[in-house]
Amino acid sequence: MIYQFLKYYLKRILKKDRSKWILGLIHGDINYNSLKKTIFFKPPNNEFWADPFLFCRKKSKYIFFENFKKKSNKGVISVGEIKGDKLINVKDILTRDYHLSYPFIFKKGKSIFLIPETHEKKRLEVYIAKKFPYKWALYSTAFHGEIVADPTILFYKKKMWLFLNKTKDKLNKLNKDLYIYQINDLKFTKITPHKKNPVISDYLSGRNAGNIFVDKKKIYRPSQINKKNIYGYGLCLSEIKKLNLNIYIERKVQIIEPNFFKKLKGVHHLSKDGKFNVMDFNFY
Repeated sequence: MIYQFLKYYLKRILKKDRSKWILGLIHGDINYNSLKKTIFFKPPNNEFWADPFLFCRKKSKYIFFENFKKKSNKGVISVGEIKGDKLINVKDILTRDYHLSYPFIFKKGKSIFLIPETHEKKRLEVYIAKKFPYKWALYSTAFHGEIVADPTILFYKKKMWLFLNKTKDKLNKLNKDLYIYQINDLKFTKITPHKKNPVISDYLSGRNAGNIFVDKKKIYRPSQINKKNIYGYGLCLSEIKKLNLNIYIERKVQIIEPNFFKKLKGVHHLSKDGKFNVMDFNFY
């Protein structure tokens, strides 16, 4: 088990050191023309930025993202505010002695919550904003002792659903196995698993890749396209057709491959809020 973890992280660290993950803002629908007009936000040379989540509040647009520090070989959660074609006031908001990424952020009632990926800690962590956007406090934990990744919440038909990638031991299964749970609240007082878990087991669409969103009354789930020896190759958009505790049906409607910029070798995350989208891009 320890050997598998060390082997996985050694490959991951070496791969990320060679990568140049940056963030980009896209207006309107995600298509070839809009992607070619991406506004890029480039990190310092000793960092890369990935897993962006767009959050609009009081006429301001923020991006919450994984800020991978090459010196420490560890990700922290950072946030910046979009002003024109720049990302300003970038600050680290969650720093732990374990890796953090995928800062899924959402509003419930009058509170704002953030659920980062904390699979290295072997538990799910939920944070609540004490002073948005920079001050957060731990609100609850769940799935203790389990390897879980990329938590994504969907409010659907007056119920709260948790989409989660999970594995018992082999970390590469985080890239393929999708689990769904119905939860009563964010304290996780009751967790009901989907009867078909894992509802998807596929490297080409299993792993979550951003917030589930509604567009023209249809619900879409972004997912990663992972190929052999290529993590974060592309994106898949699927329409959720049916969801209850017995059935989950989604249909692939769009594939986004890294073929619209020179030296682009990967895109693996999409977050949408209204007419604005943010993605991450991996360049040679």
